Amino acid sequence: MRPPRTLLLDLDDTLLTAYRQPERTWAAIIAEHADALGEHSTRWVTAEVLDRVLSFLSDEEGRKLWRLEGDATRRRVVRSAFHRLNLARPAGSDPLHGVDADRIADRFETYLEEAITLKPGARGMLAELRARGLRLGLLTNGSGARQRAKLARFGLAPFFGAIQIEEEAGFGKPDPRAYLRLLARLDTAPGDAWMLGDDPVWDVTAPAALGLTAIFYDETGRAPLPRGAAARIARLDAMAGLLGRCPVRAGPPRRIRP
Repeated sequence: MRPPRTLLLDLDDTLLTAYRQPERTWAAIIAEHADALGEHSTRWVTAEVLDRVLSFLSDEEGRKLWRLEGDATRRRVVRSAFHRLNLARPAGSDPLHGVDADRIADRFETYLEEAITLKPGARGMLAELRARGLRLGLLTNGSGARQRAKLARFGLAPFFGAIQIEEEAGFGKPDPRAYLRLLARLDTAPGDAWMLGDDPVWDVTAPAALGLTAIFYDETGRAPLPRGAAARIARLDAMAGLLGRCPVRAGPPRRIRP
């Protein structure tokens, strides 16, 4: 692989634990509200809410609304699940109420904030990359306020020469402008950069199509290798070994236009 001058990194589910276990997340949230569900099984409610959530997130427009208009969007999705549950509930049973759907939807963000942690080896990896002289850029989708709050909470911002967030930039992954604009801020051409992240399309296939060397972060080690992936790592501390086989290149960076 071509040695990099710059490394772009994803945030959620790469440097931080975040959204990879929706089944556990919604089951725990709904279990907290079991009293409000009355005679209805939390498992029954969870199954329908999860089905509606995953269906909504199956297309890019839904995912974008979930990221950028999250509170209102989650209320609509959970209310739609409650509507379907009410249509299917046993005759004579008490209905489920919209106000309880809203409480469940509103709990999602605070639950994740409480559960989120720094990935093992994340800080050490970032320090090692900086020590090697690499320029680091953070490329993350989502709202500016929420993403910057995570960076501040875990003290990650100082590691990066540039941080780009979807809402603030006006576009995000997998739009080619997202990668090219951040690279321009770091005075780096695509061929001189690597990208590390967990999303097969956003962090691998899309940047690889622009000429970046894409490294797929897959903790399981079993996911299909995405198109364009140059390598796969299952642990963040494996990046040092990967870079050890590709010494950082010397010389001034090339400028590119976004």
